[in-house]
Amino acid sequence: MKTFIKSVHLFLLLGLLCVSCDKNEMSQDSDYIEFGQYYGFCGGEKCIEIFRLDNANLYEDTTDIYPSETLNDDRKFVSLPSQKFDLAKDLKKNFPQQLLNETKVTFGIPDAYDQGGRYLRYKSGQVDRVWLFDNNLGEVPVYLHSYLNEVVRVKELLSE
Repeated sequence: MKTFIKSVHLFLLLGLLCVSCDKNEMSQDSDYIEFGQYYGFCGGEKCIEIFRLDNANLYEDTTDIYPSETLNDDRKFVSLPSQKFDLAKDLKKNFPQQLLNETKVTFGIPDAYDQGGRYLRYKSGQVDRVWLFDNNLGEVPVYLHSYLNEVVRVKELLSE
């Protein structure tokens, strides 16, 4: 009887391990940034491109949920190859820390007249913030211009 119970426990443990393994599963790194660009009046998969970058991996959102001023954890991410991570890794390192002092969430009127918008989310420890930026950088503080241009450049490289 003890052998039977041990066999059942072993079988259940193996089943649990098989179910829990997923090649698209994200790492357990809780510090990351999400970045991307979006267009509302647009057709096709390339209208909303959002990526998540942690310390070791890069992921692409497959839900293409239109960004909003509130945090959205309904996105589903799939892992991208390490070559793509190499293209994006500096975005996390170069994140403009001054942005964390901003009280605004939205800069300008992103996508209000079909010009699209840029999206950023920063998650580190207890800090979890999201921002939306007009593609017209005249509506965005000057200290963010080069970083937001880099976000678009990296997004375009990742989309090739």
